[in-house]
Amino acid sequence: MRRMELRMAVVFVLLLLSCAEAASYRLQKREAQDSFSQIQEVAKNYWEQLNSVVQGWLDRVRSWDIYDKTTSAAGTYTDILKDQFYHWWQGEQ
Repeated sequence: MRRMELRMAVVFVLLLLSCAEAASYRLQKREAQDSFSQIQEVAKNYWEQLNSVVQGWLDRVRSWDIYDKTTSAAGTYTDILKDQFYHWWQGEQ
């Protein structure tokens, strides 16, 4: 009779330990997910803040007259370079 009680006590302790371990694992997993979502939220906030700052800079630069003149000149020189590259690549045919 004593052996049966001892076995039941050992089984009960092992069952209790396995349940505690499972609960601990679930808690760690939930904490890991929470910390990952916090990292995602922080990264998202930084990205939105950076995007807002850069958009403000672009709006300020676009408000200047020099923006239109610069992009026009750059477009002209880019077209010239593309034309030169095309003729260099194709050669005289």
